[in-house]
Amino acid sequence: MQVAHLLHEALTLLCSDSTIPLAQRIKPAPDRLLRLPEVERLTGLRRSAIYEQMHRGIFPRSVKTGQRTAAWPESAVQSWIAERMNGQPS
Repeated sequence: MQVAHLLHEALTLLCSDSTIPLAQRIKPAPDRLLRLPEVERLTGLRRSAIYEQMHRGIFPRSVKTGQRTAAWPESAVQSWIAERMNGQPS
Protein backbone atom coordinates (compact mmCIF):
# COMPACT_ATOMS: atom_id res chain seq x y z
CA MET A 1 0.00 0.00 0.00
CA GLN A 2 2.85 2.39 0.85
CA VAL A 3 4.45 1.82 -2.57
CA ALA A 4 1.21 2.74 -4.32
CA HIS A 5 0.94 5.88 -2.21
CA LEU A 6 4.53 6.92 -3.02
CA LEU A 7 3.96 6.26 -6.71
CA HIS A 8 0.79 8.36 -6.63
CA GLU A 9 2.67 11.24 -4.94
CA ALA A 10 5.48 11.07 -7.49
CA LEU A 11 3.05 11.14 -10.40
CA THR A 12 1.18 14.04 -8.84
CA LEU A 13 4.41 16.01 -8.49
CA LEU A 14 5.44 15.28 -12.07
CA CYS A 15 2.06 16.30 -13.43
CA SER A 16 1.81 19.46 -11.35
CA ASP A 17 5.30 20.85 -12.09
CA SER A 18 4.39 23.56 -14.59
CA THR A 19 8.02 24.69 -14.99
CA ILE A 20 8.71 21.63 -17.16
CA PRO A 21 6.66 21.47 -20.39
CA LEU A 22 4.57 18.32 -20.75
CA ALA A 23 6.39 17.37 -23.96
CA GLN A 24 9.67 17.21 -22.02
CA ARG A 25 8.16 15.13 -19.22
CA ILE A 26 6.83 12.48 -21.60
CA LYS A 27 9.52 10.72 -23.60
CA PRO A 28 8.31 9.49 -26.98
CA ALA A 29 9.08 5.97 -28.09
CA PRO A 30 12.10 5.76 -30.39
CA ASP A 31 11.31 5.91 -34.10
CA ARG A 32 11.04 2.45 -35.60
CA LEU A 33 12.57 1.65 -38.99
CA LEU A 34 10.25 -0.02 -41.48
CA ARG A 35 11.45 -2.39 -44.18
CA LEU A 36 10.04 -2.22 -47.72
CA PRO A 37 7.29 -4.88 -47.35
CA GLU A 38 5.81 -3.01 -44.37
CA VAL A 39 6.04 0.35 -46.19
CA GLU A 40 4.24 -1.22 -49.16
CA ARG A 41 1.55 -2.62 -46.85
CA LEU A 42 1.01 0.69 -45.04
CA THR A 43 0.96 2.90 -48.14
CA GLY A 44 -0.60 0.58 -50.70
CA LEU A 45 2.25 1.45 -53.08
CA ARG A 46 4.50 -1.01 -54.87
CA ARG A 47 8.29 -0.89 -54.70
CA SER A 48 8.64 0.89 -58.04
CA ALA A 49 6.17 3.63 -57.06
CA ILE A 50 7.89 4.18 -53.71
CA TYR A 51 11.31 4.59 -55.32
CA GLU A 52 9.91 6.78 -58.13
CA GLN A 53 8.23 9.09 -55.62
CA MET A 54 11.43 9.15 -53.52
CA HIS A 55 13.36 10.18 -56.63
CA ARG A 56 10.85 13.00 -57.29
CA GLY A 57 11.07 14.17 -53.66
CA ILE A 58 7.47 13.24 -52.86
CA PHE A 59 8.04 10.20 -50.63
CA PRO A 60 10.34 10.15 -47.57
CA ARG A 61 13.93 9.09 -48.21
CA SER A 62 15.07 5.71 -46.99
CA VAL A 63 17.92 5.17 -44.55
CA LYS A 64 20.73 2.76 -45.45
CA THR A 65 20.77 -0.01 -42.86
CA GLY A 66 23.34 -2.21 -44.57
CA GLN A 67 25.18 -2.69 -47.85
CA ARG A 68 22.05 -3.80 -49.67
CA THR A 69 19.28 -2.92 -47.25
CA ALA A 70 17.26 0.19 -46.54
CA ALA A 71 14.44 1.17 -44.22
CA TRP A 72 12.16 4.14 -43.65
CA PRO A 73 11.56 5.97 -40.36
CA GLU A 74 8.02 5.06 -39.29
CA SER A 75 7.28 8.67 -38.34
CA ALA A 76 8.15 9.88 -41.86
CA VAL A 77 5.94 7.26 -43.50
CA GLN A 78 3.06 7.99 -41.11
CA SER A 79 3.42 11.75 -41.81
CA TRP A 80 3.31 11.08 -45.55
CA ILE A 81 0.14 9.00 -45.10
CA ALA A 82 -1.45 11.72 -42.92
CA GLU A 83 -0.70 14.36 -45.57
CA ARG A 84 -2.45 12.25 -48.20
CA MET A 85 -5.45 11.70 -45.93
CA ASN A 86 -5.70 15.46 -45.35
CA GLY A 87 -5.94 16.04 -49.09
CA GLN A 88 -2.45 17.37 -49.73
CA PRO A 89 -1.40 16.55 -53.29
CA SER A 90 1.48 14.20 -53.96
